[in-house]
Order: sequence, then C-alpha cells, then structure tokens
Amino acid sequence: MSPPTTHPAKSANQIAWPEPRAAYIHVPFCRHRCGYCDFAIIAGRSELVPRYLAALRREIESSAWLNRRPHSVDTLYIGGGTPTLLSAAELRELLQILNEQFERTPTAEYTIEANPDGLTEEKLEVLQEFGVNRISLGVQTFFDEQLVQLERTHTAVETVRAIESVRDHFENYSIDLIFALPGQSLEQWKQILRKAMEFEPPHISTYALTFEKGTRFWGDRDKGLLTQTDTGIEVEMYRFAAQFLQDHGYQHYEVSNFARPGMKSRHNATYWSGRPFLAFGPGAASFVNGQRHTNHRSSFTWMKRLEAGESPVASSDDLSPEERARELLAIGLRQRDGLPVQPIQDMTGFDVFELCGTELNDLAARKWIGFDRERVWITPEGLLFADEIAAELI
Repeated sequence: MSPPTTHPAKSANQIAWPEPRAAYIHVPFCRHRCGYCDFAIIAGRSELVPRYLAALRREIESSAWLNRRPHSVDTLYIGGGTPTLLSAAELRELLQILNEQFERTPTAEYTIEANPDGLTEEKLEVLQEFGVNRISLGVQTFFDEQLVQLERTHTAVETVRAIESVRDHFENYSIDLIFALPGQSLEQWKQILRKAMEFEPPHISTYALTFEKGTRFWGDRDKGLLTQTDTGIEVEMYRFAAQFLQDHGYQHYEVSNFARPGMKSRHNATYWSGRPFLAFGPGAASFVNGQRHTNHRSSFTWMKRLEAGESPVASSDDLSPEERARELLAIGLRQRDGLPVQPIQDMTGFDVFELCGTELNDLAARKWIGFDRERVWITPEGLLFADEIAAELI
C-alpha cells in the first residue's frame, strides 16, 4: 500500500476539537448489585436520591465544559444503574434539571435506560412529558430461571408487560439480551431471540456474559461454583444471533448492536466515532478537547466532593496525538461500516497506515479487517476478535 502523505503530528492544543454535542447522565441507583455487574452503582439506598439530584445539579451548573447554558445537544442519554428506579416525582425532578441545563435540537435522540420491574404507566408518561423519545430496556432473557441466575429483579411475565407498555408509548426502543450464561444451551438462546422477534423491537443489543474481576461471578467461577460457557458454544451463539437478526431485517451495525433501518443508537455512535461528549454523575467519563476526565466511582465520594465545592473528577488523561490516533482507530473499528482514516489524520496529524501499518497488515492477513486507501473496516470473522484487534492497535 502507498499511504497518503503524513501531516506533522499535532499537540493537543493545536487540534480544533469540536464542541461536545452529546451528554451522558449516570444514575447509580439499583435495587441490588447483580453478580456480574462492575458498574458504578449504589444498591438499596433510594433514600439518597434527593442528595444525588442536588449534587448532579451542582456538577452540571459548575461544569467548565459547558460553553453556554442551556448547552445544545444532539443526543442525551440517561444510564445507570437503574434510572427508572426513581419514583415518578424524582424522575420529574431529574428531567427538569436536564431540561434547564441542556437544549435538545429538534431531532435530538433522548434515551433512558430502564428495567422491566417498576416501570409504571405514570413513569412512562413523565418520560414522554419531558421529551424522552427512546427507551433502552434491560430484558437480558425470557427464562425465569436464567433471570434468577443473573440476579435480576424482574420476571419473564414482567418483562413482556414492560415491552408492551413501552411499545404503547414509544416508537423507538431497544432491548438488551445476554447470552453464554453458565449452562445455557444454544437452543435456549435461539428461543430467546425468537421470543424477542414477537415484539419486533427497533433495536437489539446482544452481549456475551463476562466475568469481571471483583464481581461475585468472578469469585464464584474461581471457586468452581460457576462454569464459564465454552468458547466454541459462545461463538455459535454469537454467529447465530448475527445471522438470525439480519434475516429478520436488522442491520448489524456494531459488534454487539442490531437495528432496523434508521434506528441505530446515535448516542453510542458518538463514542465509536471518537467525537467529544459530556458526562455527569459518579464514575462518568467525559471526552472534551482531546482529554478524558473520569469522575469518582464512589457515589459517596462524588457527592461529598460536590457538596464541598470541589471537583468530582478522579482522573484525567491527556493522550499524545499518536495515542489518540491509535485509540480512535481501535474504537472506530467496532462499527461494521468501518471508519474513514482522513478525520483521524486531520485531528492527530498521523496517517494510520504509516502509524499502524504493521498491525493493520497483520490483522488483514488474519482476515479480521480489510482496508483501502480511504477506510478501514472489520470483517465478519473479525467481529469475534474485536477486543483482540483493539488491544493490538492500542
């Protein structure tokens, strides 16, 4: 390959980073911590919601990253935790805070994560009233025994009711499913996908169960109490889901995500494309002006620091242009359409074909990626090795 001419590498302060047009809000509350979860959550402490809301307002109001208020955004995403664990009145207060601080463009995508249990008609009406237009529903499975195994707090019956209620209120919604549970068969996974198709959701995310260090599942696996699914079976499950969903009209647009035409997650695309974004709440990480700033994971530390008038940020990184170019390439390759290389060069001054030529040629030889002079993309085979691809490039 004859790569384009390389521009001189740029320092962070030479890059004209665009203004963030996306914002994430982390709501840390859950009924309890599931055995596989390593997110920044706080379980069984709903009495702390008023204190959290006051701290969140203070964090957003004092943010140095907001150039003006209300700050205009194209996507707004409320995640957790379980945001819909809040009462209808608390949800109303949360959404009012966000309405005061963020101005959504006319076509903005406004998402909230929800669990099937506790998702009442009143809460759905509050979400509608404040302009939320997309629900991400944590279904995980339609088998009660698997929901118990995952330590979810809803039943299969509640799941079906929740999906039906969401469909009645929102045109755009997504369901999350988990596969490769200990003891789960390929046939059970097929049944879960077939059940999902009964509702024809606009968007589906499928994730293999992972054993994260520090979680109860990690410890139980090491003690022999849980057996991780054989890699071969996990690969079969992934491949079946990809083909099955594409056969049913879904576009496989990212490693774990499938959407009907026009229903891709625009907010998540911000992350995968390397565009700047704002984030607020415990454990939330912003990417602004080429720097990543991560808040304290502890909800208590996060609140205490804000109450004391201090910054909630626990760490900041300022990657070099070369490191940023590698990261943009690695993250962008999660998208099935791949990514154009010129924007990376424009932002960092690095031509990825010269910077990562050896790695790219090696990955292409394994048939995990493909590329031409303008784009790099992941192959169907490479989808099985997305994490390994990212590790090699970074």
